[in-house]
Amino acid sequence: MISEKQNFSLQLDLQWQDEFVHYKDRYFLLKSNFWRDVYPAQLDYQIKRAKLNQSIHIEYAAGDLISEEYSQSNFKTIPLSTFNQYYRGQIPIIPVVGRFYPRGMIEGVAGCFKMDNRPFRIMGKTDSTLDIDLNHPLADLPLELTATITDIFNANQQNGGRCNDIDEVVTSGGPGLQKLLQDKPTDFFQGMPFLRKINEDDAVFYQAISSTPPVDRMAIEQLQKFYQQNLSTDQTILELMSGTDSYIPQSIKPVNITGLALKEDDLKANKDLSQYQLHDLNQQPELPFNDQQFDTVLCAFGIEYLIHPVEVFKQAARVLKPGGQFLVSFSNRFFDKKVIALWDDIHEFERMGLVLEYFRQSREFEDLYCESMRGLIRYDDDPFPAKNVFSCPMFMLSGKKKG
Repeated sequence: MISEKQNFSLQLDLQWQDEFVHYKDRYFLLKSNFWRDVYPAQLDYQIKRAKLNQSIHIEYAAGDLISEEYSQSNFKTIPLSTFNQYYRGQIPIIPVVGRFYPRGMIEGVAGCFKMDNRPFRIMGKTDSTLDIDLNHPLADLPLELTATITDIFNANQQNGGRCNDIDEVVTSGGPGLQKLLQDKPTDFFQGMPFLRKINEDDAVFYQAISSTPPVDRMAIEQLQKFYQQNLSTDQTILELMSGTDSYIPQSIKPVNITGLALKEDDLKANKDLSQYQLHDLNQQPELPFNDQQFDTVLCAFGIEYLIHPVEVFKQAARVLKPGGQFLVSFSNRFFDKKVIALWDDIHEFERMGLVLEYFRQSREFEDLYCESMRGLIRYDDDPFPAKNVFSCPMFMLSGKKKG
């Protein structure tokens, strides 16, 4: 049992699903205690009686874990002029059906205030009005929470953890923003979402920059765990936009991997690759491989640079065997001069929704899955540059080819 005078660490896995996708957000709460933190009653009771490494699984009915109650009155029609297009600066923001925006952009509506970062979603649009949903994006869904105690340690009561409302910890900061609209696609492709800040040839740009790891070592380990769950040594794998490392776990090596990218020095340096081919997906989305050639397609830290993403997803399906998987991963670190404009414009959790929309609009994949991971601490000796002690968050998705 955990005493009132002890601190403890938790891994909090929040899961939900809809018609299209199974979602998971994994949050690491590294210091918690019972004299400052507030736990939902059932979770509080079970944690106090739990042991190290024990997992506690609780199913919550829709709305039970969300502080703001779901209500039909939160669906509103407002004048289009209420939407502050210049909320973020001099470049106007065009409201898009299906997108999430901070409530501060509709200051004065239903108690929304200027610095209000709580999300709302645009559900419909006319020339003069917006249909909006002010409900928390998870408020109408049953949720599953699994809490695993990863550490227990003694501490002076005055030096305990921060004051946390645990139901808010696991449901705020992004979870739900990746949720697909059920009855129609989000209009992510309105306007010119695939413009980039510079039009310099990709091969020239990447040849001029150093090939360093895109994220810290702790984040890479989380990606390797994702691969561990989805890859095996008997698979034939294609990696799109390969770099100097494919991050394949040692336990499933050797494995047959074909790398595809436009920087040959990186491909030569990648010891995970069995063979490689030079190819620029932004100039030629068509993959230079036969139909049903691979068991799995990977794309790590590259999806944010594609200017023809749906075409690439269709090509990934073409070269996959029936039932093969397409695994996509990214973080919040990227080259801002080469990333597509839309990527830079949306919340990091909503980026998962964008990738899910790529899967859906390709019409080639099923059993969609997405997982986010946040709150881990970087290794002390990791040379990766960062502004704080936290590891880069990881966002990982998969889809299975139909048939």
